[in-house]
Amino acid sequence: MLHELVLRNGKIHTMDGNGTVVSSVSIESGRFAALGADVQPRGPDARVIDLQGRTVIPGLIDNHIHFLRTGLLPGHDMRLLETSFSIDEALLVIRDRACGVPDGQLLSAIGGIHPDQFAEGRYPTKAELDDAAPRHPVYLSISNWGPGATNSLAKALLEGLGVPVGDDGIVAKGQDTVAAWEALSRSHGYDDTLRQTASQMDHALSMGLTNLFDMGGTIPAGGWLDPATGYNPILDLMRDGRMPIRIRIYLPVLDKDASLPDLMSRLDYTFKEFGNDVLRIAGIGEWLIPNKLQREQPLPDFYTESVRAVAERGWVYKQHLISLAEQREHLRVWEEVNKSTPIADLHWSMDHCYGIDAETINRAIDLGVGISSHSSPYLEGTLKPPGNPPFRMILDSGIVVGGGSDGARISVMNPWVMFYYAVSGRNHAGELINPDQTISREEILQIWTKPQGWFCKEERNMGGIAVGTFGDLAVLSADFFDEAAVSDDEIRKITSVMTIVGGRVVHNSGELGDHALETLPAR
Repeated sequence: MLHELVLRNGKIHTMDGNGTVVSSVSIESGRFAALGADVQPRGPDARVIDLQGRTVIPGLIDNHIHFLRTGLLPGHDMRLLETSFSIDEALLVIRDRACGVPDGQLLSAIGGIHPDQFAEGRYPTKAELDDAAPRHPVYLSISNWGPGATNSLAKALLEGLGVPVGDDGIVAKGQDTVAAWEALSRSHGYDDTLRQTASQMDHALSMGLTNLFDMGGTIPAGGWLDPATGYNPILDLMRDGRMPIRIRIYLPVLDKDASLPDLMSRLDYTFKEFGNDVLRIAGIGEWLIPNKLQREQPLPDFYTESVRAVAERGWVYKQHLISLAEQREHLRVWEEVNKSTPIADLHWSMDHCYGIDAETINRAIDLGVGISSHSSPYLEGTLKPPGNPPFRMILDSGIVVGGGSDGARISVMNPWVMFYYAVSGRNHAGELINPDQTISREEILQIWTKPQGWFCKEERNMGGIAVGTFGDLAVLSADFFDEAAVSDDEIRKITSVMTIVGGRVVHNSGELGDHALETLPAR
């Protein structure tokens, strides 16, 4: 039976590069079938949704996120704290979350927040947290390195696990916070991981995200994603019909010597680009060697052989590159490998690229390499090295560029916060840290949609709203493009009132009517 959905009476931004806006679209069998001014249903069983004049965008694609690690977060995550900007707002989120969680269970926010984001420039006090959640332990932390903040129940819980906590409920930055993470994680079982992963999918959809490029996890302290078992939760969720969002997997490698055991096991025993429209192995990334080794100058010789093996097998490769020195040194190796094994058709990318310069961008263009430019300095960025992403320079160069968050362990998951940073140049505390490299709202949305398919060789499937592409879109709570109605600060509060993946409603706030959520089939 034909699965047909028609959406009418909206301001639907196709993000085709020409500024095209239409009022109606149809989606058939999971893909856009028609778009225009008055698209009509073709079949008698078509579902029709009145968009009531809302602004609609293609489903957002985060091309560099550590999403699966959020399933390992202990307790019940409070991701909405990412967009709380006062103590009162934060306490409201905590109160609301407590209402939906059984008494005695941990409420947590680990990563994605910073005390300076609140107008008061601090975490909520122990007493304030006690008042907001008197029957739940509450633990807040800047990622796994802290500092952390607790209420009385969480303070007692951590102290009982051998973690020192100050009289004020603060867990000191550094080893004490790492110990807190590890202690809380010991009671986090597989069922908790399934619950947390499913909850994070729902949250991502509520923000308009429909596709996540997962970069695994390579840091043991703070949620290590085991390379052998770490992907079991999403496989189980898929088998149970509980995968409402698309995920593309990039497999990290951590070889330390020339025998390349980790890489060769991946290349020899993993089906390249295997999967379906919902879940697919996309490539290698964001590492080929451990972080400590990959920052060496020069890089160890065996890195060249790693790169050569990936190129010869024809895999997509995304590489974490923070500083300009790292970028230049890795490109040197790529250029050497390119002499014997051209990489231009392999869709490789340099990820993060803070402080990149025009010369390095031109070297990447010559190789046919793209850039994944990320807004993660929003949370802890400053004017100091390694700097911020030079969005304006990168876009003007003409290189293939996509966007991502590097969330959610050290950055936020919320894409609208990422957009705020890109268009305003301001960080979580409102400080102007990227003043000369801001870009327009249209431009930041463009790099989070249309070019993203290039990075996983799926240009025909994903990115914008066009006949034949995935039927993924988000109906927004406010008109992102109207600068008079939505200030830069207010961008951070935008959500999706309805998110559609493959022509199926997978998130609905109720503002457009009572449209039931549907299962996304794996094709």
